Amino acid sequence: GLAWVLFPALLVIVNDTMAYVFGVLAGKHKLLPRLSPKKTVEGFVGAGFSTMAIAVPLLNKMVGNDGASDLVHHALVLAVYVSIVSPFGGFLASAVKRAHGAKDFGALIPGHGGVVDRFDCQVVTAPFVYLYLK
Repeated sequence: GLAWVLFPALLVIVNDTMAYVFGVLAGKHKLLPRLSPKKTVEGFVGAGFSTMAIAVPLLNKMVGNDGASDLVHHALVLAVYVSIVSPFGGFLASAVKRAHGAKDFGALIPGHGGVVDRFDCQVVTAPFVYLYLK
């Protein structure tokens, strides 16, 4: 039900947030500097591990599970996918912005690049989640 809609969306938020945190705290090596100059390898890796670490307890809490089921497998599959693919939604959005000479998609959310920037990573994960759960 609803948990399978919210869970992947929350994983994307966790991944995006932790990429920022690890990037700020430990980021030294740029991931794709021409597209997204602030994103780092350290942020990408730290976010991946963080997303995988939070996935199982988060899904268990959302569905009221004790952790002893196939949900663990599904949580980890989705976490790995989100960790690898989700950041590329941001890269894709950055490429579109750069091609059109824009820094942000809007100013509705100051400091966050606009509303579209809040959903770019969600857009690239949604098709896989749909196919995976189907």
